[in-house]
Amino acid sequence: MPLRQILLIAAIVVFAVGMGYWAYETDLKVSRQPAAATTEIKVPDFFSYNAHVREFDEKGQLKSDLTADSISHFPHNEITLLASPDLWSYSENAAPWHTVADTGRILPDGETVELKKNVVMTQMEGDTQKLRMDTDFLTIYSDQDFADTNRPVTIISPSGVMKANGMKAFYKRDFIQLKSRVRGVHESR
Repeated sequence: MPLRQILLIAAIVVFAVGMGYWAYETDLKVSRQPAAATTEIKVPDFFSYNAHVREFDEKGQLKSDLTADSISHFPHNEITLLASPDLWSYSENAAPWHTVADTGRILPDGETVELKKNVVMTQMEGDTQKLRMDTDFLTIYSDQDFADTNRPVTIISPSGVMKANGMKAFYKRDFIQLKSRVRGVHESR
């Protein structure tokens, strides 16, 4: 083999080894740098166990009464999580509404409450239940005095049982609007 070919092969090998070492060394320098903090820490800025929160209107009348096993507020998205929420909603001209669920959350506006799993909303008249609504998801707009769901709902009243996909319940007007696939049994008196 001529000397010229040996030198060419040796130069190619040295170049390949040099490139490999350079790539390896560059990779090490990049990996030695600390990773940038790209994830935001998502921990509550306040929490409360066995919480009880009351809200009053401008006249000093009780507007809502919320109890929960725990309340946790998260500043990164301004959402407050609720464990076992128990909510009473009051208005001047209508019977109070009582709503319970397994979990829930208060959205950033502070007026919208989303309840999930085993949601039961009842309208009370004295100590007796006037109306009961069962669903698995319900959004309560406390500033507008109505509740809304697009999920299946069962409504039980003294005169019968109604089932529907979705509803809107307006507290002050004592009015329920069923959205679709409504079916029911009504007892005449």
